[in-house]
Amino acid sequence: MDIQAEINWIHQEIDKVQDPSFVEKLKHLLQSINNTAIDSDAAYNLDIENALGSIKKGNFYTEDQAKEIAKKWGRK
Repeated sequence: MDIQAEINWIHQEIDKVQDPSFVEKLKHLLQSINNTAIDSDAAYNLDIENALGSIKKGNFYTEDQAKEIAKKWGRK
């Protein structure tokens, strides 16, 4: 595996992202990976709070929409 090629691909994909909630989740993921002092229970609870906040704002997919999105995964 060429790690630099993988990192370059990730950078390219991140540059395409327009969803603020995805960016926030990615940021949180990277922070938790890079900071072993983060309490995993607190991180889990924060993820739940963020998810519930997104749902309240109407940022969610119906089951049918999710299935259609999943069908497209890996097909490029």
